Amino acid sequence: MEQQINLVGKTDQQAVALLRSSLDQPEVWDSIMVTVDNHGAGILDALQQQLWGRFEWYPIQPGPPVWQFMLTRTAAKMAKRGIGEFLGADHRRCDELFIELENAVQANDSARAQTLFSRFTVGMEHHFAMEEEVFFPAFEQATGMTQGPTMVMRVEHRQMRGLIGQAAQAMAQGKLEGVGRACATLMILMRQHNIKEEQMLYPMADQHLGGTVDGLVRSMQKHAAANMVRS
Repeated sequence: MEQQINLVGKTDQQAVALLRSSLDQPEVWDSIMVTVDNHGAGILDALQQQLWGRFEWYPIQPGPPVWQFMLTRTAAKMAKRGIGEFLGADHRRCDELFIELENAVQANDSARAQTLFSRFTVGMEHHFAMEEEVFFPAFEQATGMTQGPTMVMRVEHRQMRGLIGQAAQAMAQGKLEGVGRACATLMILMRQHNIKEEQMLYPMADQHLGGTVDGLVRSMQKHAAANMVRS
């Protein structure tokens, strides 16, 4: 069940208190849609300090005038987090959104498809940005491998962005069949890409980055707030 909390007009301190109260409640909800009137960086910073390893924080809608994020519980409380665990969970989140989008397209439900497509594209771009702007540079610096797996992943990110762009154009024209065609190709590329990262790149990163991994995951999670501005 999805809960909604409107924090517009609240201070960061008030917002954090309300979110902590929700997190401490029995598990009567699956996720909380959080609406704020700023990019949420102060809220996320406080949550990381107080509740690290207990929650996920995903971007849903960029601002201004309002920003929206999804707050969910982690499967288990973790004192530290790993690259494979954190980014693998984000893969699954994007995959779930993609499946919902495909179902809406197949059902010819244009309104739901548009909503899910917006969430999916924000989620995918956020995932790409976390990797390209935070994770990949750290990995390359630690290993010296700038022409290896991260280069391949960047190329595949560009290919996926191209397919998402094709789907966006079809969506804007109201052509759900075009969205479906682009998504069919995108699904194949996403699956192949995720396998490469989860079976090769992420384990390498967890090994080579060692004691810096937990801090790197914190930086990637903060990226959800720091770069959520509507163009």
